[in-house]
Amino acid sequence: MSGTAGADDARRRRTRQALVRAGEVLLATRPVDAIPVDEIVRQAGVAKGSFFNHFGDKAELARAVGAEVRLRMEQRVGVVNAGRSDPEERLVRGICAFVAYARARPEEARAMLRSQDRPVPSDHPLNAGLRADLEAGLRAGVLDAPGLDAAILLVSGACQILMSAVLDGPRDEARDAERVTGTLTLLLAGLGLPRDQAATRAREAVAELLAGHPGA
Repeated sequence: MSGTAGADDARRRRTRQALVRAGEVLLATRPVDAIPVDEIVRQAGVAKGSFFNHFGDKAELARAVGAEVRLRMEQRVGVVNAGRSDPEERLVRGICAFVAYARARPEEARAMLRSQDRPVPSDHPLNAGLRADLEAGLRAGVLDAPGLDAAILLVSGACQILMSAVLDGPRDEARDAERVTGTLTLLLAGLGLPRDQAATRAREAVAELLAGHPGA
């Protein structure tokens, strides 16, 4: 690769990243439909034509923003689940990690939640960890579901609802812990765990990763 080509590629990457970062900042405040392209490029500090060199429309930019934030959240899930092997434990700890991230970085979480004009496909790479945990649980007979795709939708939906719940209204850590514990109990019970075991797993995850840890 010539020096000129390398410089051009680096410049394109910087421009794209500036647009994604601008989109993230603006999506934290309002839906993508309410954000003009002119405002996005102004926030990014790039020419208007640059937007359409990288994205077909605002929805595509929003999906790129969502993917970036989701990747950061998935990295946090990897940290809290390091050394854990039980699928049901990994599921609830992963959701708690998402909720803790939303509580600690509400602007990023709002940007991600506003970025999705359609569900992330179940076979998308961002769902690889969730898919693997569900597959392991179903294969071991610990979890039960009519299908893997349905289980992924169920867990993803619960996660998004809980993030929205902690972002909505005044901060109340006790309320958040209660909501998350109850929802995770229902989720695991819906996936086939006995109710008492589901409740125990939910309480343990919330106690370690959410309760008393406002900056988790």
